[in-house]
Amino acid sequence: MTAVDTALRVLLWSTAADGGTATRPAPPEGELTVPQELAAPPPDAGPAVVRLAAQSAARLRLDALAAREPRPVGAGALLLAAAVGARAQARLAAETVRAVPPARSLWDVLAYHAVVAPALPHITDPVLAGRLRAASPLTALLDRPDPVGETQAELLLEDVLLAHPQGRRLITTVYCEAPASPAQALWRGRLLDQLRMSERELVIDVYEAALLRHTEAHLSLIRRARVGLTVPPDLAAARPVAHWWAALARLERSHRKLLRARSGIGTAYLPGVRLYRQVERLEASGGSTA
Repeated sequence: MTAVDTALRVLLWSTAADGGTATRPAPPEGELTVPQELAAPPPDAGPAVVRLAAQSAARLRLDALAAREPRPVGAGALLLAAAVGARAQARLAAETVRAVPPARSLWDVLAYHAVVAPALPHITDPVLAGRLRAASPLTALLDRPDPVGETQAELLLEDVLLAHPQGRRLITTVYCEAPASPAQALWRGRLLDQLRMSERELVIDVYEAALLRHTEAHLSLIRRARVGLTVPPDLAAARPVAHWWAALARLERSHRKLLRARSGIGTAYLPGVRLYRQVERLEASGGSTA
């Protein structure tokens, strides 16, 4: 099986995947023989990548935004698919990801995400997983980035998604969910706090949606974090959850009237704000509860 065969099988799997659910079957596995063919793929490879990008736009409800993108989709998704299929050869697969060109159009961004996001739960090698995240700015933005991918994820957010209603809706829909990991909580919390001044209404939208749609999931995370703040406090465990609420805690101090004007905010946000302030005090005192 050649690298192109492997890539085409993974592209077909990605087309059937639903965006990263770990319960789906694992991606197909294959070899990376004759890798030079990835530079000049067969005629059926191009249309497969185009279909994948279009399907990704539809799934994420970014179709109107993507329709404004005049630049075509490239072949980078084919290289990513080959690397995913060859994940058992982690070092070779990671080297393949290094050859992936940066996403040059929104179609590239969508195609890269469609390959990487559903595959990540099945990637056990941390180096390969990090390189896949770094190569896919939309995956990095919506999940969490590898450190080298942070800048591209932020540029995608600021220059593309925040400039269109569909992009803003996607951020609200995804970021209002209870974080799936500490790293994701820290990343999303940092971005929400970063947007607090320039995109205040969007940030409040995220928290309002969180309290309306995912109340119990967020409260469950808060309760578990508070359990760890006994003597001695486990700040490392509580910090990610607390920092997800940082932007709202600071808005509660500076723009309380704006929060009270939102019918979906109510008082359900108070446990999160209290957790953040407790962690803030503990950090200021060096972790001492005295």
